[in-house]
Amino acid sequence: MTTLDISTPGTLRLILRGAAENAILNTLRYWPYWQSVEVEHDPDDTARHLSVTLITGQNHEVVLREILRRSFGMTFPPEGGERALVVEPAPQPVRRSFAGK
Repeated sequence: MTTLDISTPGTLRLILRGAAENAILNTLRYWPYWQSVEVEHDPDDTARHLSVTLITGQNHEVVLREILRRSFGMTFPPEGGERALVVEPAPQPVRRSFAGK
């Protein structure tokens, strides 16, 4: 589940939970406007991450929303909120027959 949190004035938080959100993290991790990152670890297994929160200024909201919309089809309401990343199944390979040639 991906959360766009704009409840703190001047700050925008993108919270990524779950393995499906790794695609978003891989796309946005080197975006130069992140001010800080918070990582929530599993208390039973510290090597496992439960969530990653990327924090930036609210002045980058329009650009971040556009990246999420274009790259992942995610559109959030003006007040922010949660959206599930829809992972499309990989297409089945097509077997071609060269018989008869």
